[in-house]
Amino acid sequence: MVGALAALTFMIPLLTGLVLFKLDGRRADTLMLGSLLTAMVSQLVLDYAYLTSGGGLVHIIYLETRSFGEVYGIIIDPMSVLIGSVVAVAGFIFMFYGVEYMSERNVGHPVRGGKGLFYAWMTLFEGATLGFIYSSTFLGLLIFFELMGLACWGVVSYYNTGEARRAGFKAFIIPNVGAMVGFYTAIYIGFTQLHDLSLFSLSRVSPDVKPWLFIALLTAGYTKSAQFPTYSWIPDAMEAPTPASAFLHGAAMVEMGVYLVARVLQFIGPLPAWIFYLMAVMVSLTLLIPMLNYPLQNDAKRLLAYSTVAEAGIMFVGLTFASLGLRIGLQAAMFQLTAHAFVKGLGFLTAGSFTYSLGTLDLRKISGLQEGMPVSGFSWAVALLGLAGLPPMGIAFSKAELLAAAGMVGLRPLVWLPVLLVLADSVVFLWVGTRWIGSNIFGRRGSPAVSAGTHPVITASLITLVVLAMISAYLAYPLVKMIGFYGGV
Repeated sequence: MVGALAALTFMIPLLTGLVLFKLDGRRADTLMLGSLLTAMVSQLVLDYAYLTSGGGLVHIIYLETRSFGEVYGIIIDPMSVLIGSVVAVAGFIFMFYGVEYMSERNVGHPVRGGKGLFYAWMTLFEGATLGFIYSSTFLGLLIFFELMGLACWGVVSYYNTGEARRAGFKAFIIPNVGAMVGFYTAIYIGFTQLHDLSLFSLSRVSPDVKPWLFIALLTAGYTKSAQFPTYSWIPDAMEAPTPASAFLHGAAMVEMGVYLVARVLQFIGPLPAWIFYLMAVMVSLTLLIPMLNYPLQNDAKRLLAYSTVAEAGIMFVGLTFASLGLRIGLQAAMFQLTAHAFVKGLGFLTAGSFTYSLGTLDLRKISGLQEGMPVSGFSWAVALLGLAGLPPMGIAFSKAELLAAAGMVGLRPLVWLPVLLVLADSVVFLWVGTRWIGSNIFGRRGSPAVSAGTHPVITASLITLVVLAMISAYLAYPLVKMIGFYGGV
């Protein structure tokens, strides 16, 4: 039963997306929402069936050959169930909001036709992401990885301006290069040495090859998650419509790079200590980039984009400790991913309400939100404070787990550097965020926000995300604590 439910969560959006290319207007609205609602309900029923059956690992093989072993299958375990739930729930909320955002009432980006194309790319995006989450082989992961990249290109370049086309091309090419390095290497080793493409075969890779295979797959994860030195595509991808920005930052592209590396660490078994030091240096360099850029940003979405680089970096700090075999590092990364999804989605949808009602993302031009757009003002404050890591939002607790992981390692060289940079990033973002909260919400500079207002669909979406930002970490924690290794670490 759980296998059928898992397949439904990604097959329905994938098939519906193909139909949506030919639709527009209300028919497109209805089919898109029906598809994503079905995927979400299937995922939630899967959650219930999985938890009531006692959890554990369910591995279903759909295609297997004598020469290549497992070619395609799915894994249902605490990690895939947790992150699948995040993607399905967040995706539905973002696109429920998107029905109104993609309308002619949007002051900044009025849409009078052609939104079926956007819906098609977005449903394909969600279906590919869910398919990636449940895949148990490198061939399956590669196929869905590339489908995500294609859908990301479609949504980023949707407005068809010169900037949008360039940004879409960049968002496709950079992760695709990483995929070629990582997945092609893994598939080559699977074909030639292991005769198996399954994640379960990773622990059988010879010790002299294993660290280099891991670095190849880490490259795929870094490019997907906009880590140093391949981070520049993510601020440029802000050319996408805001619901797409929320999804690719909060629940899809960026998070799936982290998820890929977490999956590899689960199965690959012990790695040499120098992998830890390499990852510590790379994530430390990554965390410096947003800290230097936060104070320079006046565009709401670009501010959030640099925050995404940092938040994904924080997830990779957890995985850095997981490379030493620390289960708490793996759990901290998935905890951070879950908590980040709803807070970041809230931030982007709030920024979208500025475009929708005010026609601007320039934070210097927005003030008086407490009078004209009180829900947007409140959600903007919750998002910025939550991303800075203030409790009760879950990012505060995932950072606490990172401190616990560092304490387990002790005083080795470089152990505390990434953790200290995580704390420094929180301080800088909090300083910048509180400055904008004061100006945007309480300022009195003749901003149109004083007399604006917004649509009930947008208001309902923001309120739902505020609630989820507050409680998602508590709902996720039981599954987070079940996450562990399978590869003999």
